[in-house]
Amino acid sequence: MTRAEFGGELRRRRLRQGLTLGQLAALVHYSRSHLSKIENGHKTPSVQLSRKCDAVLSAGGELHALAAEFSRPERDSGPGLLARENVYLQWNLHLRSDGSGAFEVGEVGTPTVTELPRSAAPSADTLPGLAALFEETKRLGRTSSPSLVLPMAITQAHVAISAAGQSAGRDQRHLLRHAARTAEFAGWMAQEGGDDRGSLWWTDHAVALSSAAGDDDMTSYALVRRAVVSLYRGDSSATTGPTEKVLNDGTIHPRIRWLAALGAAQGYAIGLDHTGAMRALETAAGLYEQAYRLEGGAHLGPSALHGRPLLIEAWCQYDLGNLAAAAALFERAMSRPLPSNRDHARFGTRRALVHAALGDPDRASELIGPLLDVVCSVDSATIRTDLRDFARTITRFRGHRGSHDIQSALMAALTKR
Repeated sequence: MTRAEFGGELRRRRLRQGLTLGQLAALVHYSRSHLSKIENGHKTPSVQLSRKCDAVLSAGGELHALAAEFSRPERDSGPGLLARENVYLQWNLHLRSDGSGAFEVGEVGTPTVTELPRSAAPSADTLPGLAALFEETKRLGRTSSPSLVLPMAITQAHVAISAAGQSAGRDQRHLLRHAARTAEFAGWMAQEGGDDRGSLWWTDHAVALSSAAGDDDMTSYALVRRAVVSLYRGDSSATTGPTEKVLNDGTIHPRIRWLAALGAAQGYAIGLDHTGAMRALETAAGLYEQAYRLEGGAHLGPSALHGRPLLIEAWCQYDLGNLAAAAALFERAMSRPLPSNRDHARFGTRRALVHAALGDPDRASELIGPLLDVVCSVDSATIRTDLRDFARTITRFRGHRGSHDIQSALMAALTKR
């Protein structure tokens, strides 16, 4: 499929609907000249535009599918850490399964600074202490860059595994279960850092640890986590397949099935399957009460559930091309502060993107401006995906004062540190 062939198909479907080029431009909030260049094969359609045209022209996903091959994953670039002084040294920590290891400073193979002895048998305070550290690490993960948090999670997972190796029976199972949840969190931080391969490795490792502990919840949740990775790659079928598998198993924990339903809704939405998305959201609504009731204690997935169903529904409506509905849902869902900086940055960026797509640069700039410092602090690859969409969308209003004022801060937030 070439650009010219896509443009011809877009023109054919537009004319079949009885729309002029100007009328279609108004419906999708793009300029008439931009659409003309696409129809004439002089410009490549973006994924966002193909979705909007597909929704407006009732193409059932076919038009969007034609444009999928033009989509190219973007790579973040940015300067590495400059070791300007001696405090910026390379550290190497080698950890063995029995807890022993070595700490080196400088290049690999330099003399060891500290030898780590083999782990002793854990005490009664080991698991509570590890749990307290993990809670603080998760709290930090809601406000800080994954590059700060991931090394802590990896080390904590290793310590828990080593302690489990020196235990037996119930204590061993509890330590392995804790290690599994720490490993799953490491996988999430890896994804937030832009490392999908590492994210999937840690998720699989969490499943192995959880299975050794006799806990099957992680196996089901891992399917949801894998689906989320596929979601950010724009792969609808690889998102809906695993989540539907979880949804169809009534023996799985309600919280995990609820998260699967929300994931499935998003998967159907990026595939422009309105019926599937609405059905999944309805299923999620039916599971919400059980998920909320079982929220306390150790759990998998987001720390807080409040407002999440509306936020996910709002984003589904955006992907389906229903911009006004998405904007209204975001206003309702974000009428009070979200529980973490990471959620605030993620959904706040999406809210601003919806208004930019609606052709309202004033509101979009007003919303995104105060968020950019937060986006920088959480340093999330997945949030930058949405922020890049915002940057591309707001460039349609180059002469607008508000979009010009945020340009410098926007470019800084888009750069991976």
